[in-house]
Amino acid sequence: MDKAGVVLVSNRGPVSFSESDAGFDYKKGAGGLAGAMDPVARELGQQAVWIAAATSDADRKAAAEGALDDLPDELGYRVRFLDIEPDAYAQYYDVVSNRMLWFANHCLWDELGLGAFGDEELEAWKSAYLPVNEIFARAVLEETKPDDLILFQDYHLTVAPQLVRRERPEQTIFHFTHSSFCAKGLDRVPEPVRRGVVEGLLGADLLGFHVAPWVDAFLELCQAMDLDVDRERGRVTHRGRTTWVRAYPIPIDAAALQELARSETVHTWGERFLDEVTGPVVVRADRTEPSKNIVRGFEAFGVLLDRRADLRHVTFFACLYGSRQTMDEYQQYLVDIEETIASVNERHPDAIRMFLKDDYERTLGALSIYDVLLVNPIMDGMNLVSKEGVAVNRRNGALVLSKGAGSFQELGDFAVQIEDALDVEATAEAIERALELSVDERRAALESERAAVEATKPEDWIYAQIEDLEAIADERAPVTPVSGR
Repeated sequence: MDKAGVVLVSNRGPVSFSESDAGFDYKKGAGGLAGAMDPVARELGQQAVWIAAATSDADRKAAAEGALDDLPDELGYRVRFLDIEPDAYAQYYDVVSNRMLWFANHCLWDELGLGAFGDEELEAWKSAYLPVNEIFARAVLEETKPDDLILFQDYHLTVAPQLVRRERPEQTIFHFTHSSFCAKGLDRVPEPVRRGVVEGLLGADLLGFHVAPWVDAFLELCQAMDLDVDRERGRVTHRGRTTWVRAYPIPIDAAALQELARSETVHTWGERFLDEVTGPVVVRADRTEPSKNIVRGFEAFGVLLDRRADLRHVTFFACLYGSRQTMDEYQQYLVDIEETIASVNERHPDAIRMFLKDDYERTLGALSIYDVLLVNPIMDGMNLVSKEGVAVNRRNGALVLSKGAGSFQELGDFAVQIEDALDVEATAEAIERALELSVDERRAALESERAAVEATKPEDWIYAQIEDLEAIADERAPVTPVSGR
């Protein structure tokens, strides 16, 4: 890293702006992507630039009026916001990225009762998703030198690697997918989209996914498309070029999170929760996202209370926050959540208590005091809540974890497992087993889970990618081994 720069490219940037009487204020971006990349970008300093879309009117205005010019002094690296026409952005973001591709990556077709996508989505792909990816690609080309390393992030930018490759055949390019990856999920999207996604990604030298199952699913899809796949070496050859595929499990900053959890506000929230209950506490913390499988989790808790009168003193705290409420499927899912809670609480008054607001300190307070943490996604790229919970819990809580969570690869051996996340009775039985574990069993499991979570830091994640890119630039295989080989 002595000479080459690093260009980070994502839909959302490391900061978001709001207007104030004094001009513009900004706050750090939320989520695992920003949390993992920002510390490394700060360390790289002038070697790094972060390119992202201006996702609000305040972002666009801040960029136009030069508010980003001060960020290098405060962050240590440059940020460039792209001003994308709002209607095109909505089609690229909502229709293609967050509806078609997100649902495909999580195999949610049957879950949401969706048929195949058609002309409307294909038109959004052609008129918005491809042009927006071209805007990102042009910005990358403007900001980079041929020996720089380019790191594209997520399913919003699947085509951009190939667009940059056409202009710079020798550029070293990486793409990381922050969701799960379902090989059969792309079956119901129009053929130009399916092929465009795969060939766009194969414009990169290196592809990253969170865990081995998502790597295997991508290679499986490539094989189904009759591409040249070498599963033993973890690579795909297409049009005379090789793309390596590796797993990079995203960590949390456990030490920073534990420090925050010791704050007075978080501790007070934890004590408030405990003051409201007379028995064990079950907790979940999620976006109201169908892949998180929230409804079945509540149904399972209701089933458990129906047949176990002796467990009706257990209280379920749910810290949720709305997600993508511009989309019909997400609006309906929130209704389903509220109706399921009402049904359980009608049978067992006040058994489930939901907080529908993004209050991170309150959520950490709940995570710090759970006896059981329920994490039961259908599919989830990683699931940072499972890692955050075991990092901050102070009551030797048990983790209930479904196999569809990417974090299962690291934590599953120590958790109470849900084999089939769609099975409500199996989920109820898992919660039941967790509640019946002895204190010693819970303590031993939590210590093992915490050790796994504390073993890596966010900077380890991105530096592993950079090390592999440097190896590829030197015409060597990636240092990271093929997962499971």
